[in-house]
Amino acid sequence: MKASSIGITILILSPTQLYCAAMERSDQSISAFLEKNNYVELSIAKLDAQVSGQIPKHTQLTQLQINDFSTGNLVNDYLFTNIAIKLQPHPKYSIGLIYDQPLGVDIAYDYSPDSPLGKKTLESAKLKFESQNLTLLTGFQPNQNWNIYTGLSHQTFKGDIKLYGLSYSFLSGYRAEIEEDAALGWLAGVSYQIPEIAFKTSLTYRSAIHYDTQVNETLSNHTITFTPNATTKIQTPQSVNLDLNIALNQNNLAYSSMRWVNWKNYQIQPTQFAAIINEAATQYPDLIKKFNLIDYQNNQISGKLGIAHRLTEQWISTSDISWDSGSGNLATTLNPSNGFWGFGLGALYKFKTDSYIAFGLKYFKFNQAKVNNSEQSIPENQISPLTEIQKNHAIAYGLRIANHF
Repeated sequence: MKASSIGITILILSPTQLYCAAMERSDQSISAFLEKNNYVELSIAKLDAQVSGQIPKHTQLTQLQINDFSTGNLVNDYLFTNIAIKLQPHPKYSIGLIYDQPLGVDIAYDYSPDSPLGKKTLESAKLKFESQNLTLLTGFQPNQNWNIYTGLSHQTFKGDIKLYGLSYSFLSGYRAEIEEDAALGWLAGVSYQIPEIAFKTSLTYRSAIHYDTQVNETLSNHTITFTPNATTKIQTPQSVNLDLNIALNQNNLAYSSMRWVNWKNYQIQPTQFAAIINEAATQYPDLIKKFNLIDYQNNQISGKLGIAHRLTEQWISTSDISWDSGSGNLATTLNPSNGFWGFGLGALYKFKTDSYIAFGLKYFKFNQAKVNNSEQSIPENQISPLTEIQKNHAIAYGLRIANHF
């Protein structure tokens, strides 16, 4: 068997991102579009995360005979799906359609410690964002080595934020419901391959996507009318993906990827929230600094390096290590982690010449975001800081079925 035969789709079954670098759930790979001939795949993965920390104000809580300062698990489990189809109607032209869920967060925080008065919710928060993305691609292959492609992305985005408790100060009881909105983006890239040695590399750029959406803001269930209402502008980030794989010998193939995402230009700042914060910062400059409801300090850089090994004619195993730089934000109940290290294992079984099923398992060890060890609030971020990070890891399980036809 040729070394090139191992160069089928590399096993990337579990979401390579969580919320540790902002809101990423998917690396938005277009690798399915670069498969030979006609191709279809379906992937599904589940992520089980354990992330917790300790809230501040220990002195005040101890005076109330409360000695449990743990947030409990902050992250809900979630399922991730990806569907892709690529058609080659002509040797020089191809089209493809890819569905994924690139952005998402599901954080649920409820601090209800034991006290002389029994269990009572002292703080709670919810941060849930969802997106759906459909990418239409067209490619031109002047020869067997080059593939030049471009396309459009139709993406929807919606969210819900709830804050309650002492750590949220005058924002306790605040809720922002971001109505679902749809917008278009574009992408373009180039791929070069040498099939005889299973060498393939691709460089893909995705544009930012701009939303102009309605955010319904309330405080203790009352509509906020601090300033005339207006829509909120949200820009999901531009990104660049670089992917490469090459056969090392007849039975082993190395694969790698690098990704850059422009999170520094991303923010969510609803109209009423912005007006309230700006007024409070003007009236009490020593206590309140202007800040965005959600933003990120750094752009994201992530990478992966792995080996695929052919065990038999039907079985291939994979192992990889991955890294994510994180967003650089301070640790809060809405941002408890800052990047990760990950280790993945997988197995692929070819039940037909052009069909396979693959399984994957990936462990994530999240880097701890910088914590605030004092009892004082953090002027640059008023959203419930953490004084300690406790559990900070996750496991993802994945399944993929694919067929060339």
